[in-house]
Amino acid sequence: MEGAHEKLLHLTFEEAERTESSENADNRKFQSSKFMLWLQIFIFTFFVLGGQAVGTLLGRVYYEQGGKSRWLATLAQTAGFPILLPFICYPSPKNHNEDELTTHHPSIFVRASVYIFLGLFQVVNSMSFTVGVQYLPASTYSLISGTQLAFNAITSFFLNGHKITAIILNSVVLLSFSSSVVIFQNETGDSGEISQKSLLIGFAVTTFGSLGYALQFSLTELAFQKVFKSNTLKQVMKMSFFIGFFVTIASLIGLFASGNWRDLEKEIGEYRTGKSSYFINLICTAISWQLYAVGSFGLVSKASSLFSNVIINFGGSIVPIFAMVFLKDRITGLKVFSLLLGLWGYASYIYQHYLDDLEAKNSEIKASDNQDDDF
Repeated sequence: MEGAHEKLLHLTFEEAERTESSENADNRKFQSSKFMLWLQIFIFTFFVLGGQAVGTLLGRVYYEQGGKSRWLATLAQTAGFPILLPFICYPSPKNHNEDELTTHHPSIFVRASVYIFLGLFQVVNSMSFTVGVQYLPASTYSLISGTQLAFNAITSFFLNGHKITAIILNSVVLLSFSSSVVIFQNETGDSGEISQKSLLIGFAVTTFGSLGYALQFSLTELAFQKVFKSNTLKQVMKMSFFIGFFVTIASLIGLFASGNWRDLEKEIGEYRTGKSSYFINLICTAISWQLYAVGSFGLVSKASSLFSNVIINFGGSIVPIFAMVFLKDRITGLKVFSLLLGLWGYASYIYQHYLDDLEAKNSEIKASDNQDDDF
């Protein structure tokens, strides 16, 4: 009888060890998966911040050195899509979990419709930002474009089901006021004479572009979730490539239909720093904005459209610093005040993200404790 009892205890102990070993393995796998997720988010964040800063400053330099074509500047924002071709053609490694998510592929017609719709939507948004950066100093333009986060908080609530807490609402109000307050400042001291009329035009079109991009990002997240049902790196590359392709085609049509292409030869010849500098500027602009696009789509797929716009807004806070260093923009007291409000709004959202993570961890601990009690 005692031997049978000892044997039962031994089997129970072995079963407990196997269960603990399995739990440890699952925990290590979970930690590794979480590390890879945050590593990808970090890389995409670097692409967004770097691409946004360089692309914005180069766009400003293009106009300051004699560039005049809005269609060409819009084209440069998406023409870098061919650099993604090797990544799309390269066969991705098989992953069991990803295969499960991508078992049911949408038809070519559905995929093409999504790419074309989002692409044409981006043409309008890109043209809005192109006009905005022409009429506004780089620092002011970046601060106004930060309203993407405010608008996206609303669109993501209705389209993506993201909650709006008191902290996020606080962030939205702060960022909206941060971006709007700069219209009351006379900008004539930054980069040549800028009239009040030009300032208002730049403010209006940049705000419209921010609203359009907020809606586009929410629709992109919806496409990842409901249409493609995949958030793999290759799908991110495909999204960026095909949208860039269709936007480039639309921009080329606009360039030739408007007759703007006839002035390009004269524009190149009159470019103050020379032809080589002209083409280098456009090539670097295209590459910068393509990295920005990959990063922003990547953050939408791996986190959310709202998280992506938080990083974009943070990038808007960095650009004025580079504009001050490289373009000699003057940072006034009102801009500093607006910038601080923007950073406060950004910090509010990050704090909400921290609270959400903390709540998720507590839920996991409670679920694990309940399983132990059942055992």
